[in-house]
Amino acid sequence: MSTQMDRFISYSGGVESTTMLVLFGGKATPIFSDTGWEHAALYEWLKTVEAKTGIHIERIRREGETLPEYIARAKYYPSSLARFCTRMFKIEPIDKYLKSKTPCELMIGLNYDEQDRTGNHGLIDGVKYSYPLIDLKLNREACIEILTAKGLLPRFPSYMMRGGCIGCFWKRKSEFRRMALQSPAEADSVADLEEQIQDERGEWFSVRRGIQSIRGLIENERRQTRLDFGNDDPDEGGLPTSCGVFCHR
Repeated sequence: MSTQMDRFISYSGGVESTTMLVLFGGKATPIFSDTGWEHAALYEWLKTVEAKTGIHIERIRREGETLPEYIARAKYYPSSLARFCTRMFKIEPIDKYLKSKTPCELMIGLNYDEQDRTGNHGLIDGVKYSYPLIDLKLNREACIEILTAKGLLPRFPSYMMRGGCIGCFWKRKSEFRRMALQSPAEADSVADLEEQIQDERGEWFSVRRGIQSIRGLIENERRQTRLDFGNDDPDEGGLPTSCGVFCHR
């Protein structure tokens, strides 16, 4: 007698993963890996999706500490050469969760135009990794059409185009500038953390290449906005790009 396998959706709040939730949420559980440093707008989006669909999104966190707590303790900020943020606070918590559910299936949100990718995840014995959007030949445009029809197309503030984490090192300088004005407490949290990780050698370490100091950048942006009598560049939001299938897909 065969045992039915539990199915899970790798959910991040972006276009592809929300499409999977719409298509398969009745037969699979969406799981969201929370670093503890996601934008408030992303947390609100999770609640919106749950309210509109009636589907619960399982939140998973690394035990012990959040991403910013780890960075502050280790005095070590992630970068393109050291993406421990994804490994330790996205992949490993998901892998630990899946190990307790084997045999199971994890549905990964790569679209039909991304067939050459596999995504950022571990390979766990007893876990079947599937790519349903590829199997259904759904590209990003098709996903957008599905979500638009359902009223579930994610539209995030323009300071979130490179991911849901507040201090993501992939963020452009323009995103930090917008965050300084539109989500000041979140911008200040990045500046605070940058200052906390400096050491006694006195050689300044910047958390984002091309930005000498997050504090200097955001304070200059606020000062310039006051001189210009306000920000006349409206935040229209937009569709997020991604930094991995456990991040903003």
